Amino acid sequence: MSPDHMSTGSEHLDRALVVHLDNCSHLLLQLGTFGPLRCREMYALDKLLREARVLGLVCKVSEEKSGVVNSAEEVLPFLESRPKALAFWSQCTESLNVYTTTAERFLQSLRSVFSARLHDQHASRADTVFVKLAERVLEKRLPKRGRSGRQELITLFQYWSHLEEEGVSALDTYITELAEQVSLIQSLQSGDQDTVLKTLKRVPETQLQKEGLRALSLLLLDKRIKVSNAASALLRSLADSPRSRERALVSCLELLEDESVETRVAGCKALSCLKAKESIDQLVYLCQTDKDDVREAAKQALLSFGEEGKLAQRHAEDSQDGLPRLFAPGSMASTAF
Repeated sequence: MSPDHMSTGSEHLDRALVVHLDNCSHLLLQLGTFGPLRCREMYALDKLLREARVLGLVCKVSEEKSGVVNSAEEVLPFLESRPKALAFWSQCTESLNVYTTTAERFLQSLRSVFSARLHDQHASRADTVFVKLAERVLEKRLPKRGRSGRQELITLFQYWSHLEEEGVSALDTYITELAEQVSLIQSLQSGDQDTVLKTLKRVPETQLQKEGLRALSLLLLDKRIKVSNAASALLRSLADSPRSRERALVSCLELLEDESVETRVAGCKALSCLKAKESIDQLVYLCQTDKDDVREAAKQALLSFGEEGKLAQRHAEDSQDGLPRLFAPGSMASTAF
């Protein structure tokens, strides 16, 4: 058979396969990138392992059924253990195609099934919550409404992988929790001082997930002293709880590899609040290689760690002249990611 006519046996499965092959192509570009943690490379490797699993499932259903199936559980038998999640996917898809749906149809189904189930305080942000869920499943941002991106395909394998990775046992509970996170982030980013301060005083630690911790860290740069002090106090309080501190530590370390200078500075300040001596090596790396604003923030974070941090900071200064400035003016900042 010529390459032009290669097929799994089902045009719908073919389209799903193309989505995952494209994902593999993009992920392969992340290998060999570097930074304080090599986060992008490690995440890309994890995602490539998931994609390899998907490709194995595609091969299996192509070989055993020529890609032609009548239900999603024929492709993924373990979906039967989560009947509500399975029923929702069935609502998203057409009768002859269990493999893919469009982002727009996925969003329409979310509105149809879950809008009424969101509590009154979240009803006004339902669309934002549903778009956020679709973006998490796709692992990419969606264009604004009305543009062609809403026709982007979501595959059965992406849907199941996301539920599995997040440990979702009940889709409605997961969406409610996501709504609470969206509400928190919107409040922290509102710009209204009273709203921000009120939110910082009452936010449950369990709601401070990755995106919430990012928004919180950026408030450390707020020029309003009350706001930055309140954000600092909340981060310092997380340091007293081992579980909350560990979650915050991982999220704040990841900020050190963000493409935004402002976010990297915020990450340094947040690590100082957490008293994260575990981050000394990463902060030294930034002291040696990053732009001036980030280097200064990393230096101040190191100095806040006492004698151990001061020694590391002096070592960074002593060895700085022998290292390239990866983020210096005129350099290719993308090479660090």
